[in-house]
Amino acid sequence: MPNYFAYGSNMSAQRMRVRLGWSPFRYGVILKDYVMIFNKQSNDGGKANIQYSPGHKVEGIIYHVYEDDLLKLDHFEGVADSHYKRQQIKVHNGNASAISAITYIALKTGAVSAPTEEYLNHILEGKEFLSPAYFANLAATETI
Repeated sequence: MPNYFAYGSNMSAQRMRVRLGWSPFRYGVILKDYVMIFNKQSNDGGKANIQYSPGHKVEGIIYHVYEDDLLKLDHFEGVADSHYKRQQIKVHNGNASAISAITYIALKTGAVSAPTEEYLNHILEGKEFLSPAYFANLAATETI
């Protein structure tokens, strides 16, 4: 089973259940040397993206999914329309073990722009897997 790393709205277990039709096992991990920013352009506010940034980290969730689930996620992430692309990355669990995973990186990017409150709330649903400081930083994000 592939590992899928969610750092944005797919940290919402409910959102993933709707998208995949089931609830995959999940746990918290850290992506080192990246930062999460809202620079993915859309018609309704900024969307989450990650970019290389030495010394920073992105906290998120690993889901154990099936290959067919990645095809479903491709649809929701707009891979066919070049909104996001799949990227192979290495994340680390609480034991600092490296785990290979698939994530999505935005292609249609621009200036950082505020997300909608609804979109940010999906991200905040990952609270149980995030450090208090990381969660507080996300919760302080200005929304439209």
